[in-house]
Amino acid sequence: MLSKIWLWAILLSLLPIFSYAHDQNNSQVLELYVKSGMQKQVEQLPSVIQALFDQSVPEDDQARKLPKEILSAMRASVPKAFAPERLKETILAELTGKLTAQDIKDTLQWLDSPIGRKCTKLEEAASTPEAEAEMQQYAARLHDSPPTAERLKVLRELDLAAKVTGNAVEMAIQTQVAVALAVNATLPVEQQKPLEDVYSEIEKTGPAIEASVRSQTLISQLWTYRSLTEAEIQLYTEFAKSPAGSKYNSAAMAALDKANLQGAAKWGELIGDAMKELKGKSEA
Repeated sequence: MLSKIWLWAILLSLLPIFSYAHDQNNSQVLELYVKSGMQKQVEQLPSVIQALFDQSVPEDDQARKLPKEILSAMRASVPKAFAPERLKETILAELTGKLTAQDIKDTLQWLDSPIGRKCTKLEEAASTPEAEAEMQQYAARLHDSPPTAERLKVLRELDLAAKVTGNAVEMAIQTQVAVALAVNATLPVEQQKPLEDVYSEIEKTGPAIEASVRSQTLISQLWTYRSLTEAEIQLYTEFAKSPAGSKYNSAAMAALDKANLQGAAKWGELIGDAMKELKGKSEA
């Protein structure tokens, strides 16, 4: 599951990035970014965050108390905060720092293989809004048409090799933190909670999040790879277990985490600006 990221996270700040145009290794990093499907996923990130925001607001006591114009301003600022081109630079810099030229070459070799291209295409197709509705319909049919024991076995092996569920749980928690921090930024300074308190409150829900994510991840894998044979899934697992596959998976997760912290920090800044503007209009 090297290029498929279902949920999004925040961790540390932006690394500086320089020119990628004349360095062969950096040119290959850019090729890796595109061929792995990360580019398309990052382009969809603003809509993913907005959807999460829409789902979270009704469930958050503090958010429900906010005036509609503030909630509207928060939602409207998401595309600028999580601008794909800016996040792309962060991701490229992180991949460049964590992967050697040989790591990149080996990963590109897999991505350029028939099965690698097939897996990436399936993962990209599964990350569209249209796929979400189809996946829900598929989940409803699983009761009457359950997967075989062999199918479940090979998918569990892929999940363990690529650390899909573990990464998804971590990112689910951290993405909720991003939204919580955005809401926190709307409060008066004296009422704002420290970052560690926000993390602590959300991490308490970890077991419930893990149970939900584990179930959703299995359904997503069953649906995404439904056209693959067990043998093809095993090939994917073998690459995920390889040194190059393991390093790429870890680097990609770290890069997305770092990019999302950048977006979350910018989001808080934009929300603060929007609130000042709204306050100025109300006082005029």
